[in-house]
Amino acid sequence: MTDPGAAPAPLRVLLVDPDDRVRESLAGLLRIGDRCLIVGSAGTADAAVQLARGSTPDVIVVDPRLPGADAGASLIARLREACPATRILVLEWSDATEPQASGADAYTRKTFRPHELIDAVVSTSGRSVA
Repeated sequence: MTDPGAAPAPLRVLLVDPDDRVRESLAGLLRIGDRCLIVGSAGTADAAVQLARGSTPDVIVVDPRLPGADAGASLIARLREACPATRILVLEWSDATEPQASGADAYTRKTFRPHELIDAVVSTSGRSVA
């Protein structure tokens, strides 16, 4: 039984980016305010899909420009297949990417301010979190 006065559970977030330092930075930012729980971090498409299946994230934050042929829309399609209910937020350097074209639910630029990233993840999730 859930306590009606209890704070909502944090969002479960999976981070996908080819750069370890970027993933560590994103994890640190998303932990601010305890609204997000990082459930995994992947630098390759195969690792991302495997983690998505095993961790059932609410939101996957992904840079679709991973090395190899299985990137971009192909990666997002694989993530959708692995976790159909999970929402996908794409991080891009450019404004040229459209979420509908890539298969993502939303996108934000990598030049975000910390609160903008957190707000984008929460907004993409469609859930209310404290």
